[in-house]
Amino acid sequence: MSDTVIVLQDECILTASGKSGRTPKIEKVGRISIEPFGDMFEQWKTALKEYREQYDPKSVRLVLPASYSSARMTQIPYAAGRQLAKMAGNVINDHAGDAIADYGVVQSDKKQGVCLCCGSAEQEILQKVIDLCSEIQLPVKEISVPMEGYLKLLSQTRLYKNKTAIFLLFEENSVTSVLYKEGVCHYVTRSRIFSERGTLNFGTEIVRNISGMLQFYATTKAAAPITDVYYTGCMPDDFEVSLEGIRNMNLQVQQMKIDVPFEAKGDPQFWLSCIGAMMEDKTKAINLLRVFREVHKEQQRIQDINIMKQLIFPAASLAICLLLFGSVMLWNAHTSGQIRDINSWINDEQVQSEYQEASALKEESDRLAEAKSQVEEMTANLDTYPDLTKKMISRIIDASGKDMEVHIKTMDAS
Repeated sequence: MSDTVIVLQDECILTASGKSGRTPKIEKVGRISIEPFGDMFEQWKTALKEYREQYDPKSVRLVLPASYSSARMTQIPYAAGRQLAKMAGNVINDHAGDAIADYGVVQSDKKQGVCLCCGSAEQEILQKVIDLCSEIQLPVKEISVPMEGYLKLLSQTRLYKNKTAIFLLFEENSVTSVLYKEGVCHYVTRSRIFSERGTLNFGTEIVRNISGMLQFYATTKAAAPITDVYYTGCMPDDFEVSLEGIRNMNLQVQQMKIDVPFEAKGDPQFWLSCIGAMMEDKTKAINLLRVFREVHKEQQRIQDINIMKQLIFPAASLAICLLLFGSVMLWNAHTSGQIRDINSWINDEQVQSEYQEASALKEESDRLAEAKSQVEEMTANLDTYPDLTKKMISRIIDASGKDMEVHIKTMDAS
């Protein structure tokens, strides 16, 4: 199956297909021009849709434009496995900020250390690119940055092994300058070119760029001097205006050779970013698409947790209210059942008959109690009178005289 690389740029879209690998085989290349004005994403979408309909790629590695991404080269001590991942993660965290970032291993040597290319892009930009590709059904599997391809291309080119030199990699309106020290990437910078190629101002910009690299290298106090300047992506006739100024700095100037099988029609120097993106080996490569999905998944998980936290208190309150409401309803139903049972017992004929008999007995008891009370009251009243003893009767007779008779009808002598 053929591999496809698509490089998005501000002025055009570069495409290449073939067999990826440590030494890729480029079979077909293409260049799609776009207007420099208007909505860039809409123009990319239109061009990529036509490309997909015409060539129907199965697996695409997409390279973001330098204007919508950032990259930096970092040299760290030699490490492998988890230790390498941890050290690279620290480098990314120090420089990427809130952007989506990943790293790729450019070179790894126990003596020289590990050269990393760290690429990043804003989450909003990646979201728009991913949505664009999804809308036109472009099967993007990886997303990278152009710097990674350039560094891999230089590191795997045997022609310049152990060189201490400056490499100028031209694009449409920019140049990437790479400083190699004894075959190891030492410094990378990217500059915008404002002058038309082949003009004196263009030559001045290139000479000023190289002069700045020399001044930076002088501060490192390195023993190995810079001896050569290699350029590619620019026609010799256009670059000629800068030759004199570069040679005046005691530097040799040569056009860089591309040591990669290139079977497509065209000059390989104008598809460097595609060639570099097609280079693959067992070392880790940048894939911003994978990192974006992982970050998006983690953000979704955190959002779900926050939503759950926001719902826990209302849900708990609702549950308590429902529990209380259910308890009240259950108690009410139980009490209503007891009331119904009591009413049924009261309205029972046997109970009514027993109640009436009890009521009659209560009335009779009340009557007898009242009569007893009257008797007791009368007895109490009689107790206030004196007792009619024989002595008392004799005194009454004696006091009555001869003309009065006393007759006792009844007497209680108790």
